[in-house]
Amino acid sequence: MSQLNPGLTAPAPAGNPVKVISAPPEDLQHVNDDAAAARNLTAIRIRGQLAELDAERQPS
Repeated sequence: MSQLNPGLTAPAPAGNPVKVISAPPEDLQHVNDDAAAARNLTAIRIRGQLAELDAERQPS
């Protein structure tokens, strides 16, 4: 993710060259939108799993 955000810097893993994406931010907006959608779906899944655990813990 640091490759898309020039404000974040991290050392490159040894032996693996890092390909820097150079494109105007508006061209990469779909990447940001996809990442946000993935985070949202992950949060929904986690909430669902936590709800299932809570339901299992409730005495019948």
